[in-house]
Amino acid sequence: MTQNPGWLNSLAGRNLLGEEVRQVRRALEGVFGDQLVQVGTWGEAGLFRRLARTRRSAVFSPLPLPGVDAVCATESLAIASDSVDAVLLPHTLELTDDPHALLREVGRILRADGQLVVIGFNPWGWWGLRHALSRQGFPPGSQRMISEGRLCDWLRLLEFKVHCSAFYHFFLPPLLRGMARRQGRAASAEQAGRQAGRRGLQQSLFRRVPVLAGCYVLVARKQTFVVTPIRLAWRRRPALVGGLVNPTTRNST
Repeated sequence: MTQNPGWLNSLAGRNLLGEEVRQVRRALEGVFGDQLVQVGTWGEAGLFRRLARTRRSAVFSPLPLPGVDAVCATESLAIASDSVDAVLLPHTLELTDDPHALLREVGRILRADGQLVVIGFNPWGWWGLRHALSRQGFPPGSQRMISEGRLCDWLRLLEFKVHCSAFYHFFLPPLLRGMARRQGRAASAEQAGRQAGRRGLQQSLFRRVPVLAGCYVLVARKQTFVVTPIRLAWRRRPALVGGLVNPTTRNST
């Protein structure tokens, strides 16, 4: 489980981390309780934990990195069962060897109605295509990209209920950006205002197209099913009609 700090320090990496801080802050606005656990690191170990609204937070990682509170395998977390209020996975599923085992561990350590926040790369976007064509993966260090739909299916099998999900980090591929710049330079001054409004409309439209999104954020809640024992309907004795006469201390006249 490795990440590439060189790429995260690049312009593209810094822009992504800045937007992901905003997305995680929004996702954690309604997450309260005693303990939040972040499994895996993406950027600095304390980048996202400072956004937690729980009383305490901890970062677990298989690598002894600065800011990590505990070092352990993601497939066997050194955390007691049903003891955590929230879990954050910042691109951890793409970096771990066994994402299914990690999700099972998350389900084990979360308390009843505990929440899970996942940020992941969109395999159907431009970065997904670049990841498929790259020998070393993209971003460098990622082993796979798990789609938002597939992750939802995995979580439902583990008895999670997906609360909400959203795509972010929208951008145009380099070819389309070059075409847009050339068209902008060729436009006359009279058409500048009209094209500015047109570009604003186009940007608002392409931000709704998931295929142009680089990443997604997902919030799910661990479901609990209360088992109510069914009592056997035993045969009861028939009630007496009229009942007994209550005794009295008054003297009859």
